[in-house]
Amino acid sequence: MTRFVHLTLAVLLLSVSAPAQDAPQIRNVEIDSQSPEGQVLTAAGVAEEAEERIPILEGFINDFPASEFFGYALLQLQNLYIGQQDWAKAVATGKRLLQLVPDDVEVRHNVNQSLVQSQQWDELLPMLIETRPFAERDAATPAPEDPDEDEEIAHQNTVDYANGVVQYLEWAMNVGVTQQTEPAKKIQWMDAILEHYPDSEHAKGLEDHYVIAYQQMGDMAGMAAAMKKALEANPGNEQYIQTLAEYALSVKDYEEANAHSEKLIALMEEKPAPEGTSAEDWEASKAKFTAMGNYVMGNGYFQQGQWRTARSHLLKTVDAIKAEGGERYGLLAYMLGFCYVKLDIAGDNIARATFWMKEAAKTPNPTQEQAKQTLAAIEKAQ
Repeated sequence: MTRFVHLTLAVLLLSVSAPAQDAPQIRNVEIDSQSPEGQVLTAAGVAEEAEERIPILEGFINDFPASEFFGYALLQLQNLYIGQQDWAKAVATGKRLLQLVPDDVEVRHNVNQSLVQSQQWDELLPMLIETRPFAERDAATPAPEDPDEDEEIAHQNTVDYANGVVQYLEWAMNVGVTQQTEPAKKIQWMDAILEHYPDSEHAKGLEDHYVIAYQQMGDMAGMAAAMKKALEANPGNEQYIQTLAEYALSVKDYEEANAHSEKLIALMEEKPAPEGTSAEDWEASKAKFTAMGNYVMGNGYFQQGQWRTARSHLLKTVDAIKAEGGERYGLLAYMLGFCYVKLDIAGDNIARATFWMKEAAKTPNPTQEQAKQTLAAIEKAQ
């Protein structure tokens, strides 16, 4: 037996895979070294270096496409390409092998490793999913009855190798999740790991990543759904609750907007300061989030024409939103001014209406021009 064949068998003891019934043999073959095919394979076997073996085997593939040793030669090439870190050729060779032995775990594992190394994530994901049942099948291979020592060793090698592949698949799935930069693809990978490895450590704590991905995509409905899921794990996230309230308001789901706003206000009444946050900073943060809860409710009631209730909530937001300044303060001022106009009965609200419309008219916001027109009408009527 040539040195190359000895080395091949030694490797295969660590990487055996149960072949499908009637599948072509791609390992442990008997070669007639005197035949034209055998002479080429023998030449490859006695070659000292991979650089010598590869062109010989590549020549065999080209010259003997119908050979019974075609798959055997492909497997040798695939492993040699991996040794050379030629990931593209390892993948291409693996694909040719899978046409012959689609359920071979070693071939699939070689392809998966090469795809990870070359960061071919789009190709990798379906391969990881497809490989798992074959690896689990081999890991559960029953021991032969009354085995001799060689059979026992071969069986244990098959099981150990398959178990290693099973662990690798989970690890590679997590690597794929962490390496995605496009939000839609990150969601695809996270969905896959939750579906196929729901109890994995890697499946925990993905909620915030979903929120970020949907937000980056501009998918507000998806973001809101992800936030609700995240709140199941961390119900004390005031930023998520505020965002959900604002989103519900944006789609005019006033009931849900109020529910989130009330939850936000209640949370800020009882939530202790996070570790490392000063009492002063925490009081300011509580005031801000409480104001936002009232702002969303006030805005919702304003849109529904419930002026008195809207004004009641909006007045509770003045200090925090005025300190914030900007567009939201202009909107608040306009809504308050409008409420005072609508609720004016005996002229006693005109001064407050005028004050708030002036604030809205001088602050850049979407209602600034309306505020100016309303203010001119109020002043003209006096």
